[in-house]
Amino acid sequence: MLSSSLMEKNTNETLSDAQAEEVADIVDALTFELRSELKVLGADVDALGKDMDELEAKVNALETDMPKDNIEFSGKVTAVFQAGDYGDKGEKSATAEALADDEVLDIDLPRTSPDNFNDGGDYDDFPAEQAFYQEFDFVVNTEISGINLDFVVDTITNGFSDYEGYNYDGYGYVLGDQGDGKDITMDTGRIDISKDNWMLKIGDMDDYDVDENAYFFDVEDAEGVEFTGPVYGLDLKAFAIGYDEGASNDEYVGNDYDYDDDYSSEDEYYGVAATKDFGKTKVTGKVYQASIDNYSVPNGSDRYDSNGAPVDQTRYEKYRDETVTDVAVAVESRLTDALTVSGEAVYNELKEADTDDSLFQINADYKLSDIWSFRGGYKTVGDEFNGGKDYFHGAQSDLEEDYDFDKYTLGTSYVVNNNNSLDFDVMMVEHEADNRKYLEDLTEIGNEDKMEYAVGWNNVYGKFTNHFKVSYVENDYYTDEMDDDATIVELGTEFPWTEKTTVSARVVNKQADLYDNEGIWDRDMEYTYLNAGLDHKLTENMSWLTEIMYITGDVEQLDNKNDDYDIKNDVATSITDRTAGDADIDGSFITTSLSISF
Repeated sequence: MLSSSLMEKNTNETLSDAQAEEVADIVDALTFELRSELKVLGADVDALGKDMDELEAKVNALETDMPKDNIEFSGKVTAVFQAGDYGDKGEKSATAEALADDEVLDIDLPRTSPDNFNDGGDYDDFPAEQAFYQEFDFVVNTEISGINLDFVVDTITNGFSDYEGYNYDGYGYVLGDQGDGKDITMDTGRIDISKDNWMLKIGDMDDYDVDENAYFFDVEDAEGVEFTGPVYGLDLKAFAIGYDEGASNDEYVGNDYDYDDDYSSEDEYYGVAATKDFGKTKVTGKVYQASIDNYSVPNGSDRYDSNGAPVDQTRYEKYRDETVTDVAVAVESRLTDALTVSGEAVYNELKEADTDDSLFQINADYKLSDIWSFRGGYKTVGDEFNGGKDYFHGAQSDLEEDYDFDKYTLGTSYVVNNNNSLDFDVMMVEHEADNRKYLEDLTEIGNEDKMEYAVGWNNVYGKFTNHFKVSYVENDYYTDEMDDDATIVELGTEFPWTEKTTVSARVVNKQADLYDNEGIWDRDMEYTYLNAGLDHKLTENMSWLTEIMYITGDVEQLDNKNDDYDIKNDVATSITDRTAGDADIDGSFITTSLSISF
């Protein structure tokens, strides 16, 4: 029987007990009279509910199987303006060499010599004297069945004004050149395919560093394929790369041997590295191989006979089409909560040169307390590792020296308080350098140990983040005859002026008694470099960045010559016979850019 409260709820009226009882009697009578119809209706409702459940399941399956319109576009358009000055005519070369230094921009000058075959260097990374161009960066992202695809495109156009820059020593490469063409051209393009923990990259790799330990080939402007991800319980990395089409690696042309082709265009690099994690210990096996379409250029005194005349040029053909193979095992182990040790052994072989050698290195980090920590390392490299330049030129490893050296490092960090910490580091390198002809020209060679001492200070003061470092290098070129020492002082700061504006500055002073940048020998180089920047976020998707560079100093140049070899006449020249002269280092540049993201 229906209660009076239920009826009141559904009628919004107040009923007396007699009225409620009368309504209940009517409902019971109708229910008895229509019982058969209600039974049929109930069955139909149940069937309809079952049909609706089946239909909903089919719709959900259809939504899963049908591709979704989930393509996303993002990108950034940047307008860049550069203006600058490399100094007077006689100073431009010295300014460029100072800018290329490791303590400043750390980039490669374009050069023509038997050692690097007019390789173009990083001419486009230097500041321009005048440039107004655009950069376009696009990313297209989509997801299909849980697989992410990213198509990354970087294009450059210089359609606003004519380009002006310094043609370094007439080698055909203008410093800071981004291209004068007014048509939009693609610089890089790559597809990234990822799912869960694996990724496949296909296309341009930019500056591709094969191994973090720097003993294999570091390829700039590369393209190829790379896979990373878990395979059968291993963390796997595999790659196959080569030089990007259009990379600046031109031929060397001498009197007795002319090669028309791009000497590195056919170079290929392959490798695989597999890591197994055992908890506190990781073990990695590596196999790397390079197929080099190149020819050897002997280094130092091997290039000349006892009278200083060039050796038989047929030697340059000897090691063409070289194959380089590295096989390595690396181990990293956390022995205790405070001590971590890592080491690696590498076997190296060159097929055509018929050489093989090894590299071994070990490093340790020890945290004594929350205040003190220590680090140390040892590395030894054989005299024919990577073949050495006596046998094969083209090794692009980024080791301390090309071959045949022992390196020792020791350092410590001390936390003074929450805002200050100190770093102390010492490095010693023993290297057999007695085949360096350019040093023989300067003075009698001596096999001294190279030493480097460094003290660093890190500080947080209010909103300022500061750092200060002093380095002293002794016997920088393994001889004490020329007092080849260098002192570097660096000071930097970063300050978030407002929530949208960050200001930064960096000052470097370097004094070197005997100075060399990629085989460019000078004496008594001294410079001060200032870099200041302002990064301002105008809106959520618009930012304005301004950078100022200023460098000043002087150097005693060796008649502006870049090496000890006369390419045109294919003969050696003596550095001691050249006329030395002072040159000022005087460069100032400003770069301002406006970026819009979408």
